[in-house]
Amino acid sequence: MLERIFMTGDGLDALRIALALLSLIAAIAYQVIERAAPSLLRTGLKTAAIGLLVPLPLLAVGIGPALPLLLLSAAFLFSALGDFFLAMKGDARNFPRGLVAFLVSHLFYIAVMVPIASAPETLAQKTISLAVGLGAMALYFTLAPTLGRMKLPVGTYLVVILVMALSALAIPEGAPLLGLGAVLFVISDSVIAFDKFKSPVPARGLIVWITYYVGQALMALSLLALLMP
Repeated sequence: MLERIFMTGDGLDALRIALALLSLIAAIAYQVIERAAPSLLRTGLKTAAIGLLVPLPLLAVGIGPALPLLLLSAAFLFSALGDFFLAMKGDARNFPRGLVAFLVSHLFYIAVMVPIASAPETLAQKTISLAVGLGAMALYFTLAPTLGRMKLPVGTYLVVILVMALSALAIPEGAPLLGLGAVLFVISDSVIAFDKFKSPVPARGLIVWITYYVGQALMALSLLALLMP
């Protein structure tokens, strides 16, 4: 997988490796200061962790199919935008803005994955897909009494991220890392929702950021490997 992404021999491999390493460094640095007061540094690190991945699919255009790679780059871009809004404190409107940005990101992920997805074939695929679906339903009905005006937005978001995860789980060539990444992404957002609308989650910041970043990284690597023949 890594050879296919970072050892293409087109003269841009050093740039690809640098972007991936800087993304990892930004993610680790953000986790170190995650509990600190909002600041330009904190916001910048959180945004950069995924933002630095945006150019990777663009650098592969010409090696792989242009449209899916452009859509994947857009998925990273809107994820970084969602991180930017969620890192900004002091304005209640930033949470719904972040929600919309991530919803759009999932739609781009879906646009990349649905054309290469197929019906789950193995028992493991079917079992995990069923578990993810039931878990999403259980989470929504648990949160519903406390969502208030956010019931429709959260419900819509939950449906979209569920479709994204099921699409990832339905790509045999991407298994198991693509499906694992999507499930980790779902777990991260579920913890955020439960913490915000139901009750505080111990070690929320650590759980959310690790599952989110590792999930996105696994999805990024898996999809780039699939799209770069």
